[in-house]
Amino acid sequence: MDRLYKQEILELTSLLRNDEEWEDLRNVLTKTGFNIKEIVLASFVEDDEENEYGVIITSDLKIMEYSRSTQNGKNNVNYFELNDITNKEHKIKEYPQISVAVNMIKRKLNYEKN
Repeated sequence: MDRLYKQEILELTSLLRNDEEWEDLRNVLTKTGFNIKEIVLASFVEDDEENEYGVIITSDLKIMEYSRSTQNGKNNVNYFELNDITNKEHKIKEYPQISVAVNMIKRKLNYEKN
């Protein structure tokens, strides 16, 4: 299972860093103080109501859960919420990808697709 999570994390992180369709999320994250090249997108989900939910992990292992609305072009920081879950064990357990991503960061894996 870890292999599938690793593949998912690599793909999500590559999309976040490189795909033009993800530029709006990159812009929001940059405006909120993240360096895109130093974060990993460990989880990403969209719902039918144009909301996104995800987990970002920084290079210093800060774990952030985010949500944002993209309804009617709402791609700005006013519709973006961050929740630091670094020390919230019960929240971290909801995302099995987090432990895989943390291990990848610790091992300094290259997230760019070759």
